[in-house]
Amino acid sequence: MASAKEIIVDDDYGADFISIQEAVNNSVTGDIIIVRSGTYTENVLVDVTGITIRSESNNGSVQVKPLNESTGTLLITADNITVSGLNITGASKDSYKNAIFTYGDMNNVTGNTVENGSIFLGSCTLENLTGILYGEMNNVTGNIIENGSIFLGPEISDNLIAENKISNGEEGVHISCCGINNTVSGNTISNCSTGIYEYDQGANIHNNRITDCDYGISLSFASGGIDNNVILNCNTGIFLREACYVDIINNTIASCAECGIFDQENNNGKRIYNNYFNSSLNIRFGAGEGGNTWNSSLASGTNIAGGPYTGGNFWAKPDGTGFSQICVDLDGDGIGDLPYNIYEDEFDYLPLVSRSGPQNSVTPSANFTASITNGTAPLVVEFTDLSKSAVAWNWDFDSDGIPDSTKQNPVYVYRNQGNYTVNLTASNGLTASSKTADISVEKRAAPTWPFVYMTGGLNTLRTVSVIDIRTGIVITKVKTGKHPSGIAVTPDGKTAYVTNSWDNNVSVIDTATNTVIDSVKVGSYPCGVAVSPDGTEAYVTNCGSNNVSVIDTGANTVTATVPVGNWPEGIAVTPDGKKAYVANSGNITAPEDTVSVINTINDTVTDTIPAGRHPCGVAVTPDGKKVYVANTYGGTVSVVDAATDTVTATVDTGNSPFKVAVNPAGTLAYVANEGGTVSVIDTSNDTVIATVDVAGGRLEGLAITPDGKKVYVAHYGSSDNSTLSVIDALNNTNTVTSSVDVEVYPGKIAIIPEP
Repeated sequence: MASAKEIIVDDDYGADFISIQEAVNNSVTGDIIIVRSGTYTENVLVDVTGITIRSESNNGSVQVKPLNESTGTLLITADNITVSGLNITGASKDSYKNAIFTYGDMNNVTGNTVENGSIFLGSCTLENLTGILYGEMNNVTGNIIENGSIFLGPEISDNLIAENKISNGEEGVHISCCGINNTVSGNTISNCSTGIYEYDQGANIHNNRITDCDYGISLSFASGGIDNNVILNCNTGIFLREACYVDIINNTIASCAECGIFDQENNNGKRIYNNYFNSSLNIRFGAGEGGNTWNSSLASGTNIAGGPYTGGNFWAKPDGTGFSQICVDLDGDGIGDLPYNIYEDEFDYLPLVSRSGPQNSVTPSANFTASITNGTAPLVVEFTDLSKSAVAWNWDFDSDGIPDSTKQNPVYVYRNQGNYTVNLTASNGLTASSKTADISVEKRAAPTWPFVYMTGGLNTLRTVSVIDIRTGIVITKVKTGKHPSGIAVTPDGKTAYVTNSWDNNVSVIDTATNTVIDSVKVGSYPCGVAVSPDGTEAYVTNCGSNNVSVIDTGANTVTATVPVGNWPEGIAVTPDGKKAYVANSGNITAPEDTVSVINTINDTVTDTIPAGRHPCGVAVTPDGKKVYVANTYGGTVSVVDAATDTVTATVDTGNSPFKVAVNPAGTLAYVANEGGTVSVIDTSNDTVIATVDVAGGRLEGLAITPDGKKVYVAHYGSSDNSTLSVIDALNNTNTVTSSVDVEVYPGKIAIIPEP
């Protein structure tokens, strides 16, 4: 075996070789290839284990360009390689993805300058990406990357990305799925779309400085630790999408235009404490169940704000009105004397304050506005706090002297006629002031259906939102089981039944108080639900166990379980209560495409009707003569004669119909299509007479008011919002007359009458 040696490369001759590739081809393990100043236009394949390639000067004078831009400038397939001090450039700014790939283990890429290119550690070749790829236990340290990134491919582990300077790239550091124990530490990242992006693994991200990015750190389906980072002047400091069991500790997140942290799904399992927040909006939540931890136990030790104890977070705002900037600390322990209500049930119980000594209290000045001060019952009023120097709020809405809410910006529903005085008491924990305003509520002239119940459209949600139809204001969120799916209301409007697919139960909601009063255990993965016309029974389709649970609504107990077809979803009961029709959608491995007919007198299946592909929604006309079945994959609606239980017509709607409802007159059937339209079917001749374009995204929920004048449609607006659109059904106009944005994920909807 040849002994290790130094090999000199010089593009002007006078050395061992004039190209780096020639030197590699003639090297053995242990050799050090020293590259002199010059420009080297070549694609280098490093396939010899244990060699070093370094610049002689380490001042950037060794420039390496790709001869073939379709492959990597340096391609490392061997292990224990060190590459240092090179200046690697792409052919142009547009080809910034050309740079270095490594497929090996235990390699060191250090002290290089990469312009218009990226460093890749990976386990596979990625289409249209060329650059360093593959490997585990690699170190990428001390490099300068302009117009590029550092990219960790899938299923690689134990890599260190440290002390690099990265700017003007799409992503500063990209961490792909399925690896373990990867560390991103001490990097300086600026002017990137995303500073650090992590997908589906638990990397350690600490001691980085990230500035002027759209997203500082973005986690998708990921866990791990984010600590001791500084994130400044980004649109969003940390973006969490389906990120659970994340520790966010000891970070400074400030001057973010949109928010400091955006927890899109608001899942539980995160620990967030000893951070310094200073943005106009520090935390933004999506429509999840919450339940994160915002403080550690009180412990002696210097906190991030310089106080003598660690506990929660420092909550500042650029204008000086943040909780931690005005909350009193009479005992001087650096912990605020009041807990900080971050959002709904999310509290920081040990918030840090500005200084450890006694504070000079500034008396709060209470002030607020009301969205409306007079109108007919039920009157939904949204209150907006305008108080100064306040950290706690106490609202009395109905003039009884009893506090009704401690939220900063609450919503209240005045259900009865009368004159009310609203009293807000704003406090900083030591002193307080009050502000009052008058609300006048008139008696309603006619029956109304002012509220919509909307189930959450994400698997992680545990809430049903109560929405004011007129304004889109979310009045409250009713906590149910996990993944609430179907919803149905009793004929008197007093009770709602909600299927919780991931908990295999049904929540029973009192609509007067918007509280869950009971929970009923049913089959596996309950989806749809329908209530009998007399309100005595609720029928629940169990997709996972292929049966229907029959609930006695008086006792809220299951009295029968009826086997049906594969993956039953939609269900509807005939007006006489004698039959229930169940849409069996099936799945890829076991297609069903049928409708089961249940005799509700003895709870048995009496017939099975062939339908179109993947039947989902089902509705019965008020006279009980026809049944409409939405076939999602077939793009059709099957019309069933309820007397003979046979399909008599097939209506082509297109755009994946999945939900159907018939108006009270029985003259029109409305079909919600996932493509963003509502098809209107004339039930007299079963033809489509109108297609209503509901702009805004995929439709999720559909409901008709009891007077038949309006059709409400819920559909996706953006990642954390939905839109509730109103279709004017009076005189067959069938046009969208209004839309309101609702800050919840869309799901199935039901209209709640005002008692």
